[in-house]
Amino acid sequence: MKRCEHCNVDVATTHDTCPLCFRELVDIGGRETPDLFKEKQPKPVIKHRVLLIKIFLFLSIIAAVACLTVNLMVKPIPMWSLVVIVSILYCWVLICHTILSERSIFEKLLLQIGVVVGLLFLCEWVAAGGKWMVDYVIPAISMSAILVLFILSQALKYHKGVLSFFIMTIILVLLSGALLLFKATSFKLLNIIVLLEGALSLLGMILFSGGVLKTEFSKKFHV
Repeated sequence: MKRCEHCNVDVATTHDTCPLCFRELVDIGGRETPDLFKEKQPKPVIKHRVLLIKIFLFLSIIAAVACLTVNLMVKPIPMWSLVVIVSILYCWVLICHTILSERSIFEKLLLQIGVVVGLLFLCEWVAAGGKWMVDYVIPAISMSAILVLFILSQALKYHKGVLSFFIMTIILVLLSGALLLFKATSFKLLNIIVLLEGALSLLGMILFSGGVLKTEFSKKFHV
């Protein structure tokens, strides 16, 4: 048993300093008592995740090389193996950047939308048929993204990120507006729906989260 003269307390420890004030302890004798202030031992590092990542990386490389080899040997055109390779890369982006990462929801959504659109453009190029990507897929993704952004803006209105959701909604609305303005799509209905949905979503964010938006905008741009 030891005693701290400064704190005037008895401490059952094998250490030489007081756990409260860190001054030197005085040994007052007495029976041995278990150390109540043992240092925590670091937990053993679990290596299962690293091993699994290495295994899946190896399998991904094998799958990509095998598909490319078969594609070139059997029928080089169309290059369907590119879709497989990009899909594998997308899976890695999904796991590393979206599932395991602690990045903001805005960054995760932005990257997911960009990668998915790029993958679908590649599919359209490989298939070499029609403008279904511009006419149907991009507006459908925009509609879904705007809905998700509005829900998140209301669910997380007292956290950071509402301004990011607002800006991303504006970008998606401008994208559909550009497709209509430059007559890049032959099926205009879906893009018109995106414009209406986006306008309502922006209005809703202003009405229900206006104060949070104003605060974030002031902090971001020092206004």
